[in-house]
Amino acid sequence: MPEDIDLFARPAGAAPAAGPVRAASGKEDSGGDIIHISMAGTTAIVLALLFAVALPVFGFTPVTQKSSFFVLCAAAFCGIGYLYYLNYKVHRLVSDHARLNEVLVNSLGQGFLSFGPSGICGKGYSQACVDLLQSEPAGKHIMDVLHVPEEGRDDFKDWLDVLFMPNHALGFNDVVNFFPQLFAHSEGRRITLVYRPIYAKAGVLARVVLIATDETEEYEAQELARQRQEYADMVCRIFQERNQFLATVTHIRRFIEEAALPVTRDTAAPLLRLLHTLKAAVKHFHFNRLGDTIHALESQLRDESITSDAQFTDVLMMGRKRVSDELKAALEDIKDLVGVDYDQRGNMHEIEENALYSFALVMNVSGVSRDVVDHYLRFIVAVPVQECLRQFERELADLAEFVGKQIKPVRYTGSNPPVLTRTLHSLLFSMTHIARNIIDHGIEPAVTRLARGKDPAGQVMIHTDIENAAEGERQWLLISIADDGGGIDPARVRAKLAASDPNGAWRAQDDHAVIQNIFSWGFSTRDSVTDLSGRGVGMEAVEREVKELGGSIEVFSEMFQGTRFEIRVPYTLQI
Repeated sequence: MPEDIDLFARPAGAAPAAGPVRAASGKEDSGGDIIHISMAGTTAIVLALLFAVALPVFGFTPVTQKSSFFVLCAAAFCGIGYLYYLNYKVHRLVSDHARLNEVLVNSLGQGFLSFGPSGICGKGYSQACVDLLQSEPAGKHIMDVLHVPEEGRDDFKDWLDVLFMPNHALGFNDVVNFFPQLFAHSEGRRITLVYRPIYAKAGVLARVVLIATDETEEYEAQELARQRQEYADMVCRIFQERNQFLATVTHIRRFIEEAALPVTRDTAAPLLRLLHTLKAAVKHFHFNRLGDTIHALESQLRDESITSDAQFTDVLMMGRKRVSDELKAALEDIKDLVGVDYDQRGNMHEIEENALYSFALVMNVSGVSRDVVDHYLRFIVAVPVQECLRQFERELADLAEFVGKQIKPVRYTGSNPPVLTRTLHSLLFSMTHIARNIIDHGIEPAVTRLARGKDPAGQVMIHTDIENAAEGERQWLLISIADDGGGIDPARVRAKLAASDPNGAWRAQDDHAVIQNIFSWGFSTRDSVTDLSGRGVGMEAVEREVKELGGSIEVFSEMFQGTRFEIRVPYTLQI
């Protein structure tokens, strides 16, 4: 196919469309039929002239009479005139079709152009290209038309060479995925780019057609629908998980207060740990702007360019103000839903948890029977522990949807003992990091699970029970959280430890002992930070909360089979 192919423009000098050409029969003439008639007529004229010239050659009497000569000339001129007329009709027909194609293409509002192995755009393009791509592409290199940045031009050229390389291993769609998919329009419009192949007869790629489409309105409509859906989800979660929401707001206010106190880089670990936990909790309630602000502040505080406590304090103070402002804005948005005094009273005649505990203390002081107090705590104040873990289950589902993984509903086993939640609040709050660890590190993508012979949807199991100790010793609450994911690779843990602590005690540890290092501050098997993990803070935060309760946490893992976290904390129904 020639390099300057014109896909859309009508032939030069063609007259504007004046309606379809029709024969005497009333049917639209076919261009192919007219061409056949024209060729037949030309052949007849040539044969007639050859016949006249050949008469003397074969001994026949040539045409000598003037009248006969004029008859032949008149017939020839009439034939030539008729052939010219037929050619004119073909020209008109082709012009009409070209004009119709041009109108149809331009009426779609899409930009069409083509380019070949050299990357130079052909002469043919739709007028929408000028508006959508903000230039006339004819004769320009496709990189210039798409405004490919300098740092990406070498890669673009390499992929262009691969695309037109005969018998390369990648398919057309695999290669063009590395080409720009969006055009950076100066007015902020969302211009999507799609690539289609044109093959030569031998099946070799000859050219590529680029289709540019303005999807700004569709994208804005989808974004608006997404925002409305997130707002609806936020409202539902605030009402469904009111206690968790109040705890989140309380912890944010606690951060704002503690951030105002003197702090250095060396003493900032508790503050950074709280900030990291807040980001996860805030995102759960779809306070995205507040979550992004917290994420940005955490990244700024961990920036290696901060070399002094004064710089650290300045960044912290500015970030503290931004977090405070975003919190006020978020609460302002929902005040009509929850009321201005939502954190002082409930909307459903709820009894505050502190009041429940205070009443138990009053009964103790008043000399009420121990049996009555125990009965009150067990059946009025205490909550089944698996009910406390419902928020954890919902977060698993949300995170799986966010990263595009499949997960089944949590399967609960065990005795589901009642617990006094006041002592477990901080632990339950920190368990968001276990949920993120399971989804980001544990459960594999569906295609990987299928390749390993697993169900495409991951399964998380939670077992709760009371472990009875010897008489006179304390009882323990067991919370075991297991998944059937890819497990923890001890070799990868060792590789990470070798980079950060080459001569550490981990060198003498077996596989089970070495994977316990995931609870160390700053340790992560991720090579880069994501919205879900990579800081090396989350699992350390969980361990710290467990130890604050006098308990322990241990991780068990088997490669390609799954991981299990076992949490044990003292169990009591007394205050």
